[in-house]
Amino acid sequence: MVGWEFPPNHTGGLGVHSYEITRELTRLGHKMTFLTPFSGPFTPVPGVTFRFPGEPTSGTTLHYPPAYWTGSAPGSPFTDSIDGYNAWVSGLTDLGPVDVVHVHDWFGTVGAHALATRLKRPLVMTVHSTEYDRSLGHPWQRILDREQTGISTATRSIAVSRHLRQQLIDRYSADPRRVHVIYNAVRPTERLERIDPTKRFVLYVGRLAAMKGVDTFLRAAARIAEKIPDVLFVIAGEGPEYARLIHLATRLEIGERVMFLGKVSDEEREMLLSGASVFVLPSVVEPFGIAALEAMAAGVPTIVSKTSGVAEVSSSSFRVDFWDVDEFASRIAELLEYPTLRSTMGEQGRWEALREGWPERARETVQVYLEAMRAEGMPI
Repeated sequence: MVGWEFPPNHTGGLGVHSYEITRELTRLGHKMTFLTPFSGPFTPVPGVTFRFPGEPTSGTTLHYPPAYWTGSAPGSPFTDSIDGYNAWVSGLTDLGPVDVVHVHDWFGTVGAHALATRLKRPLVMTVHSTEYDRSLGHPWQRILDREQTGISTATRSIAVSRHLRQQLIDRYSADPRRVHVIYNAVRPTERLERIDPTKRFVLYVGRLAAMKGVDTFLRAAARIAEKIPDVLFVIAGEGPEYARLIHLATRLEIGERVMFLGKVSDEEREMLLSGASVFVLPSVVEPFGIAALEAMAAGVPTIVSKTSGVAEVSSSSFRVDFWDVDEFASRIAELLEYPTLRSTMGEQGRWEALREGWPERARETVQVYLEAMRAEGMPI
């Protein structure tokens, strides 16, 4: 598996997905080598061997940025580091028996394609988002080219939502017969004791990037703050929009009602979810939205944008146009003011989020592997 980030060090849903899918695939009896540019530490997964540039036998260690670095930003180290990582992947010769090469997103597509070609094995690509989405329609050509390489050369592709699948077909000319949809999932955990049931707060967890629409969250908060004086608005995450969003909260005169927590640990994330009154995912573009699914699994009523992939798997969340500040504010206020509605939506969402999990997603992934192997004429 050609990846990028892996817990405990990750900046978004890609790392979570990589951990959960490898964990379940190995539980099904598969052995896996996970390739990453980072030297760890890695959350241990029995049956998974981690390999990375800079191993004792591989020479110089390059600097690798977080997965969601803006590649075209001044000073971006992506150019050299991505080339180095792909060259290392393509040249690996001591991997042992390999049935499938599976690459996630664009980071390792060139190296994964070269490796699969040399080994004469099928290439499977999971697409978690596209450069069109991340850049809000102003893509960096270098990343587009790498995405196109993966999608065009993959024996089979996996998209994390139907919306994303259609984008691969429309924008990247993917063969519809070769693109499958496998949704993300969440793992049930013991809910922590509520932080303080007397305090009400509305929660956003995720990257602070333009595509996430956090400015809509703040503008909705400003409308609610005038009517409901005891509610707080909590934003957990980091990203390039951090400074601008703080200034926006100040301009909206809600600085005292908004808490910017920065990056939070997995334990802190669970604590926030266990105490939230409402979770909001206002993304302009959201290929899936695993944070919203986690909120649903915690029994928190959830409001998501209609453009999010998670809206495809949930009928119990409120779905709102990403640009409609008034509707977001109205739905948040409705959930805050009516406890019975909040409780009912929370319980229904929890059931929906947990009815299928990562074990089912792993079995679906294995079926894609088998289909790819048959397509390449390999014995099953």
